[in-house]
Amino acid sequence: MKISIAMATYNGAQYLEAQLQSFVDQTRPPDELIITDDCSTDGTADIVYEFAKTAPFEVVFCRNEKNLGYCGNFNAALMQTTGDLVFLSDQDDVWFPEKIAYIAEVAERNPEMLVVMNDAALTDGGLNEVGLTKIGQIRSAGLELERFVMGCCCAVRRGLLAFCLPIPEGLRAHDSWLVKIADGLDAKLVDGRVLQYYRRHESNESQFIANRTTRVSRAGAFLHSAKKILDSDTPRIEQRDLEQLKIFAEGIEQINRLAPEHYRSSLTDLFKKSRVQTDWIEQRMAMRRRFVVSRVVVVTRFLMTGGYSARGGLKAFLRDLAG
Repeated sequence: MKISIAMATYNGAQYLEAQLQSFVDQTRPPDELIITDDCSTDGTADIVYEFAKTAPFEVVFCRNEKNLGYCGNFNAALMQTTGDLVFLSDQDDVWFPEKIAYIAEVAERNPEMLVVMNDAALTDGGLNEVGLTKIGQIRSAGLELERFVMGCCCAVRRGLLAFCLPIPEGLRAHDSWLVKIADGLDAKLVDGRVLQYYRRHESNESQFIANRTTRVSRAGAFLHSAKKILDSDTPRIEQRDLEQLKIFAEGIEQINRLAPEHYRSSLTDLFKKSRVQTDWIEQRMAMRRRFVVSRVVVVTRFLMTGGYSARGGLKAFLRDLAG
């Protein structure tokens, strides 16, 4: 099995060397490391060039001609990989020495799984452990494990990349695209072993509550969501998320034409599920635009007829009441 690592960098000089060294320290080294850089202005390129001189495996480093953004940068890296199993890597984490060997073995024992994921220990910016893990935080918050889509914990089979690349233009997250498809195909395996540090600092892209370095709870997660109801930025974020869901659904429709025959039925179901969710969100947005009295009536009727039973629950009900 050929192993690739796809890494996307952007002004990562502060933490990059530690992550690169953790690749060298692997008990089963990768066969290739593909790094695409999104027009960094710090010393990222110099660090990679120096690393490539002595790395015990092939290092391919490409600098984008223009800034492609987080998802576009990862897409560029993934498109250049040639491995049978491709590990996704952020620029600021540190892998445990056994990560590649362990996940490769799990993948070999489960050939039908298209994405294999591991847990990660949360740390502060100085890589000091805080006694929490990503999966542990998700469970403490009372969230479903389907919310675990963290790319830096993923290894992706060539079979999935073969029909899922390139990532649809406009999507904000490469990992959501790949992991949600694997989930929809019932081909995502989550192994609970902690195989890396997940460094949390002020420059991290994700602000997901389960990434916090203090323990979260169900009550805390609910209050976190409830506070967003009155946040002035919430409507913009919800509109953005709706647009992302639409792009996702369109992307699924496109790749279904390229996917192997045995995946097409599941991809059709995933497309339909995404469209149902899109319609549900748009219906709720229409209710929120009503005047107060009318809104209370229609939102309450929506509640009584089971509109929130399948998804959303109390938080969605309160959000719609607030308008």
